[in-house]
Amino acid sequence: MRVMITSIVLSAALAFVTVARAEDRRCFASWSEAAELVKQEQLVAVEQLSRQAQARLGGSIVKTTLCAIGQRYVYRLVVRLPDGLMRFFSLDARKPFDR
Repeated sequence: MRVMITSIVLSAALAFVTVARAEDRRCFASWSEAAELVKQEQLVAVEQLSRQAQARLGGSIVKTTLCAIGQRYVYRLVVRLPDGLMRFFSLDARKPFDR
């Protein structure tokens, strides 16, 4: 009985953490909505991001998604590398290539 109660409590705690994480992340489906946020939050524009990706990664951006994670903003990218492979990157939207 004690093991069963412990299992239920742990399951509930894990479910809460998963829900909290999902609520903390919001990705913008519409660039008309995201564009205003980019300006408002002084994020790197997608055009500039594309130039930086070409210079730093040697590839071209295939898809860009802006996401808010808590108080941070990130760009989720799909980049086609020179060898034709696709690679996923998640970069800070304010300073994408700073390390």
